[in-house]
Amino acid sequence: MKIDLRLTPENAIIIAATIEAVYNTNAFTRRNKSVLSIALDVAAKLDGKALLAKGKRNHFDAEKKIKVSLKFHEADVLELLLIQQIKDVQEPYIRQQIQKTIDDLNQKLA
Repeated sequence: MKIDLRLTPENAIIIAATIEAVYNTNAFTRRNKSVLSIALDVAAKLDGKALLAKGKRNHFDAEKKIKVSLKFHEADVLELLLIQQIKDVQEPYIRQQIQKTIDDLNQKLA
């Protein structure tokens, strides 16, 4: 089962930066290693999309949404990561963009 997210280039960059902390995470139990493996795959996928988004500098391309296709378990882990990371975000606009993505994922996962 696939979950398709449509993100603006700016939102793709925000989401990729938000879950960047997963690269510095260590897992010790079998369950944590499994979740970390999925999280690393999702982070790598979003980093690629964010890099693509950074190339879209003109106004026409900035309006186009970037499609991110995730498997169900990847979307679920992304939602959990964003919920965990949003607690540390102080900037209201960035917090709003993350919350919008969490809400979108929640709706598609239900």
